[in-house]
Amino acid sequence: MISTDVLIVGAGPAGLATAIALMRGAGERKPRVVVLDKGRSVGSHVLSGAIIDLGGFDGLLAPEEIEKLPCEAKVVKESFRLLLTGKSGIKIPWVPKMMSSKGFPVASLTKVTAYLAQVAEKLGAEIYTGFAVTELIEENGRVVGARTGEKGLDKNGGKKSNYLPSEEIRAKTVVLAEGGCGILTEKLIAEKKLQGTRPQTYALGIKELIEVPSGTQTAGEVMHTFGWPSDIDTYGGGFVYHVSETQVMVGYAYALDYARAEIDPFRLFQRFKSAPAVQRHIKGGKTVAYGAKVIPEGGFYAVPKPYAPGVLIVGDGAGLLDSLRIKGVHIALESGRAAAEAIIANGGKKDDALGEDYFKRLQATDGWTEMKRVRNVRASFSFGLPWGVAAAGLAWMTCGKFPWFRVPGCDEGDAAALEPLVRERLAREAADGVEPSPLQPDRLTDVFMSGTIHEEDQPCHLKIKDPAACTECEKEFGSPCTRFCPAEVYIREGERLQVDFSNCLHCKTCRIKCPKGNIEWTFPQGGDGPRYTRM
Repeated sequence: MISTDVLIVGAGPAGLATAIALMRGAGERKPRVVVLDKGRSVGSHVLSGAIIDLGGFDGLLAPEEIEKLPCEAKVVKESFRLLLTGKSGIKIPWVPKMMSSKGFPVASLTKVTAYLAQVAEKLGAEIYTGFAVTELIEENGRVVGARTGEKGLDKNGGKKSNYLPSEEIRAKTVVLAEGGCGILTEKLIAEKKLQGTRPQTYALGIKELIEVPSGTQTAGEVMHTFGWPSDIDTYGGGFVYHVSETQVMVGYAYALDYARAEIDPFRLFQRFKSAPAVQRHIKGGKTVAYGAKVIPEGGFYAVPKPYAPGVLIVGDGAGLLDSLRIKGVHIALESGRAAAEAIIANGGKKDDALGEDYFKRLQATDGWTEMKRVRNVRASFSFGLPWGVAAAGLAWMTCGKFPWFRVPGCDEGDAAALEPLVRERLAREAADGVEPSPLQPDRLTDVFMSGTIHEEDQPCHLKIKDPAACTECEKEFGSPCTRFCPAEVYIREGERLQVDFSNCLHCKTCRIKCPKGNIEWTFPQGGDGPRYTRM
């Protein structure tokens, strides 16, 4: 058994910000801070755009540390487009102020996270990777620690020669920084009834890094789009970020409360890349890296009570994201700092006031104000694109004061929004494909470029609860998991659903969107999964 003052689960921006702020703010008597991450290395499971709002670093890093952030470019040119079809679109004559990012760094969040880990370790925090935390330990209703998963099990659960038992870590305070749809976090929220006023809703974000010929592009140029290939009833949009003169990040986010069962977000991403407005930025290039993750975009009303006795929730796990700008890194950093300040102020005592203090500090941050300002925007988009655009403008002009009430929408949950499959539409969707090329790799080629590795002789971490429910799902919805998964994990072979867990990107889309709630996402062996290095 290991004992520590603070255990942080997850070495993403929120978890590392908590560690840094704890070590910096505690004075001479520094607490013992242990950070555990299931990725093979820090940053290997981290994925984002990423244009980073530097406001989150204020008070966390020294000015000279901010200057050393690993970014090659800052936004020097930006545009905003409405795509009407695959061939046409309208360039908005100005970039809406709420979407402007001029001067912000364009960076790989994987690299930024690795840099934050270096800062945290230099200050004395202990960071251990390759350990999946699979269980919270409770005593008398209070979280007092956590347990890591076993390693070295074969597919039948037997112990192999490299077997390592689980480890128990006891802590005065546990901080959950798992990211969006974290398994421990979701379980805690459900068991402690911490849910927000509306259920959390997600988007699936898909991203590639494309290498382009030198001298053809401008570092720091960015473009955001909305409209096509999303339909008018679904929240979706794309981006193109020039990280350097030879590297371009291209991504597409599609709301998981979509209704049409034939939809395949990966194919939408391919169509997005085929638009002339996007092709201009990537012509002559080739895809070199790939990743996918879910984005908690429910906004202000979907934020849960971010604490329970002995535990605090920070970052994406608490749904802390601006659902209009689809930016959350700066808010994650602010939440980590707020958690650290509350822990220090609490003096390490097991006091229920810790959570209340953390929540008050979180509500005093700029990020919380930002979320409150756009609190009705995401729900308004559920009534269609025109309503969503109007709500975004009103929210900005009135500083979020109109509408003053909670707009209904996104209240059913993402899985419940799916409608029965129309087979004719599925045939049309399948026919509307994109030819494979260096700029349009197929799904499995993209998965290969994500670096994803799972030891195949281990228990499958994706469990089908009831095979009969899969048969019903095929009849009603046409097995949508074979389309919404961005990694081709689920394959329909006759009447049987085959699960290839070795492809899993850990995005958890299947856990969120399965209309029968029939897929249970458990933890694979620590260290397995995607191995992002430049995303």
